[in-house]
Amino acid sequence: MKKILLFSAIILFANVSFSQVVSADSAKYYDGKIITVKGKVFSTFKSQGDKKKILLNIGKPYPDQPFSVVIFEENFNKFSYRPEEFLKDKDITVKGKITMFKDKPQIMVNNPEQIVVKQ
Repeated sequence: MKKILLFSAIILFANVSFSQVVSADSAKYYDGKIITVKGKVFSTFKSQGDKKKILLNIGKPYPDQPFSVVIFEENFNKFSYRPEEFLKDKDITVKGKITMFKDKPQIMVNNPEQIVVKQ
């Protein structure tokens, strides 16, 4: 009986952590975890050169953003819109694995379904 309760508790905990939604300011506490981050896109940037990428700065404009979404060039064509234009000034959620870059959390988006625009 104890094993069944322990197993149920583990499954419940796993489901809660995967469905967790946190603010951009709190994302830094989830390094290596798959979570959903919510926040407003305050600024965007599309780099030029060899390794093109789009950055969506969440929570505050660059360079004070507490969290960023990164989309690499090989995924640009998966979007039916231009993320750097369409998502600017919108409230979004983004789901993925938190990684750190220069002491700031980010999620690398490989698929547009990872981003949801809030109405």
